[in-house]
Amino acid sequence: MRLLLCVLSIAASTSLSAETWVCRHDDPERENLTFLPQNDGTVAWKHQKLGSLDPLKLIVNSDGLLTMSTQRVNILYSRFFHLDKFSGRMGETTFRSSTLRRLAEKDPKLNWNTVTTLWQCENGGKAKK
Repeated sequence: MRLLLCVLSIAASTSLSAETWVCRHDDPERENLTFLPQNDGTVAWKHQKLGSLDPLKLIVNSDGLLTMSTQRVNILYSRFFHLDKFSGRMGETTFRSSTLRRLAEKDPKLNWNTVTTLWQCENGGKAKK
């Protein structure tokens, strides 16, 4: 029984670390993003031109959803990523301080297209079962 539990835990950790999502945007000006969930509750990610960025905090990693966010409180912005693993669609929501102020003031002219960006992602490294 212990051997079975050990094998299952190793398989689960291998599967988690082998999952790599490459995300593209329709706008050719935007560079690809790559996300790699880690076993320590973070998500390593890279920008095509800028390289590796500060790890994101892993919020949800289920069979159908990957949700992550910036870890540090940043005066300039906070970012959240919600990836639907079945469709490959990912929404990136960036809350800048000016947007949060307008949201708090219930500004009817708030343009949500400046807050959320849609990406199309592919799993480029899912472990074979």
